[in-house]
Order: sequence, then C-alpha cells, then structure tokens
Amino acid sequence: MFEPSRRMLGVSALSALAIPALSWAGETAAIRSATRAFELTFLKAQDGDTTSLARFITLNWFEMDRIAVERGIITEYRMLISNEADQPWDVLVIVGYPSEAGYSGVTAEFEAIRTAHATATVDGKTLGQLGAIVSSRRLIPG
Repeated sequence: MFEPSRRMLGVSALSALAIPALSWAGETAAIRSATRAFELTFLKAQDGDTTSLARFITLNWFEMDRIAVERGIITEYRMLISNEADQPWDVLVIVGYPSEAGYSGVTAEFEAIRTAHATATVDGKTLGQLGAIVSSRRLIPG
C-alpha cells in the first residue's frame, strides 16, 4: 500500500496554497520569484463577525502592507476568508517576504511603518475586540 512521505504531504499542502496564488489578481511572475517566504496568520472573529474583522485588517494591516510593498519590505499580501462554520479560524492573512527570514528580516523597517500608522477602528472596535490571532506559520516556496 502506498503511503505518502511527510515531504510529499508538505508539498501537497503547499501546492494547495500555491495554486490559488497563481491566480491572485495583479500578481506577476516577478513577484512570485521575488518571494522567498510566506507568513500565514490565522485569525478567529469574535462572535462570528468575519466581515468586521476583515474590514479592520484591510483598513490597518493592509494599509501598512501597501506601504511596505512600495518600499520593497514585503512582496505581496492577501486575505482569505473561510466559508466553513465552526472552524478554529475564520480569516487567513498571507504576506510574502523577499527573504526566508520573513517578518524577522524586516522587523525594524516594518515597525517604522507601524509607528506612523494611526489605527482605524471598525464600529469603534480594535483588533482585540473584533478577533484574535490563533496561529501563525512561516512557509518557504518549494
């Protein structure tokens, strides 16, 4: 009986992410080749309100990420929202980095962007009131 190796399972899991990535709007071959690491952040919405959590991420995280892309600190960013109920996470944020070090390789530069950013609330709520980070992972393209 055939049993896939851990490496094959890892490739399959990464392929599940990579295939949709190829169809992301506006993505070019140059961006894909410049990305050396992806950091995935899984978030759970408070009270199932994924819409408000996604709006907060767009107004805050993605505003900072937009600046980081302009400065070459990160290569890309995306959000995926789960459509399955009762899962451990509701929102996935994926950020591409030009180095395998991921965020740790750009911390100082990104913190300068974060310091200059004024947090926008959603219905008067901040991230801690809208949801929580439940897990994060760094993956390297194969």
